[in-house]
Amino acid sequence: MSGLWERKFGHLSDPPVATAPFTIKLDEDKCIGCGLCLKQCPCQTLALVEREPSPLQQPACQFACPCGTDIRGYIKALNAGTSLETAWRMIVQTNPLPAITGRVCPHRCESACNRRGVDSALNINKMESSIGDYGIEHNLAFEKPKVTNGKKVAVVGAGPSGMSCAYHLARLGYQVTVFDENDQPGGMLRSVLPRFRLPIWVVDKELQRIIDLGLEMRLGTKVGKDVSLDDLKKDYQAVYVAIGAQNGKALGVKGEGSQNVYDGLSFLRLVAAKKAPTLGKHVVVIGGGNTAIDAARIARRMGSEVTVLYRRGRAEMPAADREVELATEEGVRIEFTCAPLAFNPNGGKSVKTVRCGRMELGEKDASGRAAPRLIPGSDFEVQADAVISAIGQELVPAGFDALLKGGLIGADDNGLTAEKGVFSGGDAAAGPATVALAIGAGMRAALAMDAYVQGRALPANHTKKEVSFAGIPLSEHEKLARNEAVWLAPAQRIADLEREECASIKPEQVLNEAGRCLGCGTFKSAFVGLPYFGKICIACHNCEAICPHDALKFPNYYQIDHGRWATDFTIPQDSEGGPNPFQEQQTPDYEGLAPRLTAVEDVIYRRRSNRVFKTEQVPAEMIHRMLEAGRFAPSAGNCQPWQFVVVRDRALLDELSAACTKTLTMVSKIYQGRDPLRQMVKNSLAFLKPDSIDQRPMVAIQALTLPQFGQKDLDVFFHAPTVIYVLVNKMGISKPIFSTGMCCQNMVLAAHAMGLGTCYSGFGAEPVNLNPRLKAKLGIAWPYDNVATTICVGFPAVPIDKPVCREYPKVNWIE
Repeated sequence: MSGLWERKFGHLSDPPVATAPFTIKLDEDKCIGCGLCLKQCPCQTLALVEREPSPLQQPACQFACPCGTDIRGYIKALNAGTSLETAWRMIVQTNPLPAITGRVCPHRCESACNRRGVDSALNINKMESSIGDYGIEHNLAFEKPKVTNGKKVAVVGAGPSGMSCAYHLARLGYQVTVFDENDQPGGMLRSVLPRFRLPIWVVDKELQRIIDLGLEMRLGTKVGKDVSLDDLKKDYQAVYVAIGAQNGKALGVKGEGSQNVYDGLSFLRLVAAKKAPTLGKHVVVIGGGNTAIDAARIARRMGSEVTVLYRRGRAEMPAADREVELATEEGVRIEFTCAPLAFNPNGGKSVKTVRCGRMELGEKDASGRAAPRLIPGSDFEVQADAVISAIGQELVPAGFDALLKGGLIGADDNGLTAEKGVFSGGDAAAGPATVALAIGAGMRAALAMDAYVQGRALPANHTKKEVSFAGIPLSEHEKLARNEAVWLAPAQRIADLEREECASIKPEQVLNEAGRCLGCGTFKSAFVGLPYFGKICIACHNCEAICPHDALKFPNYYQIDHGRWATDFTIPQDSEGGPNPFQEQQTPDYEGLAPRLTAVEDVIYRRRSNRVFKTEQVPAEMIHRMLEAGRFAPSAGNCQPWQFVVVRDRALLDELSAACTKTLTMVSKIYQGRDPLRQMVKNSLAFLKPDSIDQRPMVAIQALTLPQFGQKDLDVFFHAPTVIYVLVNKMGISKPIFSTGMCCQNMVLAAHAMGLGTCYSGFGAEPVNLNPRLKAKLGIAWPYDNVATTICVGFPAVPIDKPVCREYPKVNWIE
């Protein structure tokens, strides 16, 4: 009898959890610190804590950067109070030309920046140009190696890839000789890029700093004519070929040889050399890349009306989005899905009009873009006093024919060619691309050349895991305005061919912008528990289920051994506890089990409560399908003791959430204490309201006002766009709440099968039962005046479709 007495009346409140303290097992190389587990946790016992970044991960910005710049690292240093000089020295570990890339790079880092999920990307591009300018203004110099190794290497081409390679080799202690056919270094940085995008003083200063490392510059020397590649192979222990893709591609259109038809690169070189031709009033530019847009913008500054013809649509246009926006602002007209068919000289040597044809887009071609096809009979003419053709670039291979493969120099990602000791990179090996890609190729080649010369194996290039929060709601972060640079107005821009169109941001803006960084990858999940209750939770295991990277394992179960709240479960051991419907000796892997299951079983096992929703509303048709599934649930006496109230009004849901939180917080405060009065109240409720006074819901209630993310109380509906109030008829036959439960189960399983996420929320139910005003707002009246539960419905923000382990209930099997 004493055992039964203990079972009924022992530990009426605050029962000791035998399995406490809870914890999580975390693979820090998989955890990216996205916080999904926090948002999914109903008890808010998980938190993000600072950590050292995993060496196997890269933040999205660095992952996207062709130079591999440690953007997060220098921003973190700035936030810790370091100087701009220190930030500059961190950047130039990989990129020796930050003042250049900060101006001309299409900044893939910003396209990847996780801050975009909050408000807008960090202004990494302008931070970099400002820090690069600081380096120039303060005459910062690169650190020379303390010891040189006496080994000689050659670099062919003084463009961004060649100079990057030379820089890294010089810092490794090599004697570097750079060969270039031009009289000045810089390649296309000097001879092609418009001065309004990249001032020549920036090019000069950035390159001179590299030369000052001790490079020998053999300018005006053409390899393949003045000296052969074989000569270089004899005189140097390794050679890097970075000669670029210097020629424009021919269109193959009738009349292309007319005297007022220019290829894009030749035109840009003439402008850079201050030998720009007279264009006339109407200029047609052909192409959709950056060279075409640069040419169009220069022509506008020369006073011409400019039309760009591009054979595909805007989505396929390879030019940087910002450059296209600027060109449009400046009055450049772009004709999409349009291609030239012939240049019409009308009797003279100069083109007067361009005959064009409309194109339609078909299946994707080898470039991954939709292939254009001419629409018969769609010809029309465009007036042209000059035509600039910029449809691509080609390698000039003279002197390097032995290295060719498919029109380019054949080289792998580390620059290795088929010729021993010869490496290549940049546009010559990869085709026309960006300055940043060329710089990154030069860096990788330098490391490969060092390994080759030193007789070491090149370390394996393991791709790191990207710390990307794409698709993950980040609404908990405060929105902060981006620190923008000042651009000249369009009229000011087109009035001056050389005036820089955009200034770098100010040093104080750099620091402010650094403060917007999320520090991606510098946090991890940890089980921190809650005040009063300590390190316990309801052990739903959903934190494990929602982790998109399988980084988190939750090994705990809620177990009480003694008293009124004792749990009569068998706790799974090790990896047991997953679905095992065929009673196999060991719990099978679910992916192997799933093909043997019915569709209904699969939905039952996979469906998890979802608390992280997309903001988009659920179509009404899908809600009706859920309700219809509920209508066909079994019920005692077939009485169907339920009704529904569907709420999709966000303002009303927010009002209900606030009212419910207020009520629940009062209950939570009463519960949290062990003084005699509280103990008496809790002990009484253990008999009067046992379904509510269990400490597990009390933990979850406390979490409402102590969230581990965001600035506000939790929403009791988890910001689901639709909430279904399920009402139970008090007059229903034989335990109507049980029948209503089967109705709810039908609805959530049907929802899961349709790809929806659902979550039961008692938080939104019981406070309404206690509040006549809220009942009236929802139209709740007798006999359906009791809310059984609420079902939160929406599209899952991330997939949560994974079985978890569960305790084993006792089964008394009588044959």
